[in-house]
Amino acid sequence: MSAPKTSHSDNLGGGKGALVAGFSKIITYWALLGGIALMLAVMVTVINALGFSANVLVRNFGFNVSGLPGYEDMVTLFVGFAALTMMPYCQLKGGHIAVDVVMKSAPRTMQWISHIASSLLMAGVALFFAYMLSQGVEQARGDGTVTAVLGWPVWAFMLPGVMSCLLWFAASLIQLGKLPQTAEVT
Repeated sequence: MSAPKTSHSDNLGGGKGALVAGFSKIITYWALLGGIALMLAVMVTVINALGFSANVLVRNFGFNVSGLPGYEDMVTLFVGFAALTMMPYCQLKGGHIAVDVVMKSAPRTMQWISHIASSLLMAGVALFFAYMLSQGVEQARGDGTVTAVLGWPVWAFMLPGVMSCLLWFAASLIQLGKLPQTAEVT
């Protein structure tokens, strides 16, 4: 009998591989949810622009086509939500900030050190953002802050930001467990 094939995440050891695979899947679906929110923001923007364009055409005939009420509220909240949902995925896929041009020519040990340092730094940044956003959620909720036109509670759109930052932290830890492809410590 031959040994079953294992994926890269299974090589991390027992339950750890399943945990990494689970978080990777959650992070991917979370980013897709952000993409849907971004598409909704774009669709609302297009509809609003078409409304303003139609108004230009019909106002000379005594008609009026108004823009969407609360357009700015919705787009602001959805884009803010979408941007944070994509940060964990970007980190997970190695699309985080790195000086690739310089690091490609650096010694392998330096690449490894840079990888660990940047993963730890991003994990710290993600935790800091999660903490600060959670403080903002508490304050916005306590103050009863709502959007100007639609009256939507702002804290409800900040709460997924906390989740995004926690997933970003998890993605940073997952990246910490993977050496860069070109870096092999010898």
